[in-house]
Amino acid sequence: MDVESSAGRRPPFVYWACLWLVGMSFALVLVFYDLTRDSGAPPGRDFANLYTAGKLALQGRAWEAFDPDVFRFGMREVFGKFIMQNYSYPPHALLLAAPFALLPYWVAFAAWTALSVGLFYSAARPHMPFAPALAVLTPAAALNVWNGHYGLLLGALWLFFFASRGAKAGWIAALMTIKPHMGLFVGIAALRNWRTVAAALAGMLALVALSAILFEPASWYGFVNNTLSEQTEILTRQNAEFYFRLMPSAYTAFGRGNAAMALQLIFAGAAGWLIFRSRRIDPFALATATFLIVPYVFVYDMTVACLGYAIVLWRDWKLLSRFEKTALTLAFLVPNITLGLPALAPFILLTALWVQTRMDRT
Repeated sequence: MDVESSAGRRPPFVYWACLWLVGMSFALVLVFYDLTRDSGAPPGRDFANLYTAGKLALQGRAWEAFDPDVFRFGMREVFGKFIMQNYSYPPHALLLAAPFALLPYWVAFAAWTALSVGLFYSAARPHMPFAPALAVLTPAAALNVWNGHYGLLLGALWLFFFASRGAKAGWIAALMTIKPHMGLFVGIAALRNWRTVAAALAGMLALVALSAILFEPASWYGFVNNTLSEQTEILTRQNAEFYFRLMPSAYTAFGRGNAAMALQLIFAGAAGWLIFRSRRIDPFALATATFLIVPYVFVYDMTVACLGYAIVLWRDWKLLSRFEKTALTLAFLVPNITLGLPALAPFILLTALWVQTRMDRT
């Protein structure tokens, strides 16, 4: 997107202020809940997984992070209570987790948040047509500050990748393999340049080899045989788990059965067609498409997508119809909407993707 272009009049101040305040409201409510009530998990619950896994790695017990039952005993050692959480990242992600586990928990959580916010701010700043600080205040970004997710870090790597070329882009793609399913379009875009592909493969193999040496091959065995099966079971559960209200895909929204899979394929095909028809490498539109194509996605990873909707609203306000403004506004708020009305999320995101690709062509 050309952020230098101007479509004239900007969004009204009251609308713009309310958009951001409403967007952050869900995360603020969750922070208040965690600070005033015992939710059963430590604040920064996703970061708590990273921190515990890092502790186990430093103690020479990395393999325990990849056995969900054993990992929960590890969490009890660290936090003093049994918490029903698991570590879902591949062993080379421990290279990132271990340094933070050297610090006291609250210091580590603050450092993780500051690093994630700083990296995303730096990656987003070249794209910003309005105050750059707002890049880390979208609904998705606010959820990352609440819970210590990887969304800001992955979003930063995503934007850095699409701003890079050749081997540098390949090294960044290799780093994104800590959450590989989120890098679908990173992998596809990398195919345009053989140096990018070579660097990505070399970087990934180096990370795998280094993690196998430092954390033993048993960690990779546990990841392949335990963690992946646990994540599959989590995705296909039929009971109403809270985390399904943080997942905007059609598959999770419509019951996770055969009909839901058929709908997932329909939304994925429509998203793929819109991206193919646009013939533009727009990192923001590709981020939206990711959440329509991949069934295992969470709203806190929508850091790039949410920012993209705000950019189009600001840049093209005068050119957008009322329907398009509504679609982009709702898409920006999908991390909040999914909590109560998850079935709306795929329709909202597909409509927003149509608007993004249409504006890219004008």
